[in-house]
Amino acid sequence: MNYVSWSLLAMACYSFAFLFIKIALRELPAFTVMPIAVGTLAVGATALAALFGDGAVPSLTNRSAVFAVAAGICLAGAVVGYFRALSTGPVSVVVPIFGMLLVGGALLGIVVLGEGVTAQKAIGIAFGAAAVVLIAT
Repeated sequence: MNYVSWSLLAMACYSFAFLFIKIALRELPAFTVMPIAVGTLAVGATALAALFGDGAVPSLTNRSAVFAVAAGICLAGAVVGYFRALSTGPVSVVVPIFGMLLVGGALLGIVVLGEGVTAQKAIGIAFGAAAVVLIAT
């Protein structure tokens, strides 16, 4: 599969994950649902890494491993914040605010990684931010 197919799969899975998490939170506390969901993710990711042969463990002194750990810390913060927000707020507000990760990620790609920016991309980022404000308010 190419990156567009993987992106579409991720979008569909995230869309259903929001729904299933909110339903689970009706009867379970956030700090019960979170480890179940994240544990399932960890098992699945480990199995897929083994299946695709991408499961090599680099040296922890490797600079890329440091960034992988930093990513894990950021993901943990995102998951904790997301689960807590969903446990108390409506999906129709929490998910769009969480969805600002698209704008943030695009901006970081441009500013930090030096990815190209076009007028079309800049307008898309602005519309994405505006859409979140309109949906969440």
